[in-house]
Amino acid sequence: MKEIVNKLIANIHVFMFLYGCWTTYELYEVHAGRMTEIENEIPTVEADIVKLKVKVKEINDFVKKADEYKVRVEEVAKNIEAVQKQLPAETNDSQILSAFQSEMKVLNIKDTTMEPKGEESSTYFISKDYSIKASGTFLQFLIFFERIGNATRIYNVKSLKLTTNGATRKGRFQIVNGEAIIQAYRFNPSFRVERGF
Repeated sequence: MKEIVNKLIANIHVFMFLYGCWTTYELYEVHAGRMTEIENEIPTVEADIVKLKVKVKEINDFVKKADEYKVRVEEVAKNIEAVQKQLPAETNDSQILSAFQSEMKVLNIKDTTMEPKGEESSTYFISKDYSIKASGTFLQFLIFFERIGNATRIYNVKSLKLTTNGATRKGRFQIVNGEAIIQAYRFNPSFRVERGF
């Protein structure tokens, strides 16, 4: 038995070598299996990389367009602010009514009654209505509204109603009664253009 033990001890290096070979083979098999798994994943990963490259390109294009849109939004905002500044800060009722009255007097429009109405707030501006009733010919009203349209201040004819007057003709033109609501504008001081960035 001693001899067998001595022989085993003398040849232990062979057992150790065989055990090392076996362990190396097992590690190699694990490594080879893992390498096969990785090689099988390569096409999927490459497809994902292609998809991600496309997404990155789309994101870069979006960023470029976003910069262009920022410039455009800023330009539009400045234009809105410039137009808003063209509107007066106040609506002076007596000044507006006297401008209407002087135009009607020049055009010989009769029976005029004018009165200011309420204000209406909008996003960019505040409008004020002025009610006007008068009698004259269709041509006189046409010229009056044309002059209002060419005024330095911005006006809008919100409503207009022309009806024939029951009076007999005194000349070659029919007399009509006119009722109109004309809007005058001023800028809205609480409005600020929101750029969004």
